[in-house]
Amino acid sequence: MMTSKFVVGQAVNFSKKYPWMSGGPYEVVSVLPPDRDDSTTYRVKSQVEPFARAANEADLIAVDLAPVGQTAPVGWADLLSQRSGPTRSR
Repeated sequence: MMTSKFVVGQAVNFSKKYPWMSGGPYEVVSVLPPDRDDSTTYRVKSQVEPFARAANEADLIAVDLAPVGQTAPVGWADLLSQRSGPTRSR
């Protein structure tokens, strides 16, 4: 089993070999199961796009969004993990 290079909530961008992918920075929303080549794939989300993308680990690079001495902004993973109130079932 391979370990993941990126973690949920981490800021990433597509590598320079994908210059048309300018919707970043992206946030890792989830780690997907390994594909047939046993490479790790991630679901990433940009705040400027209404959809999430799947990206191979080799196509992503880490991004540091927080200036020195400040905390990073709230990300999609943070929002998804928060409860919005009581859950009702029928």
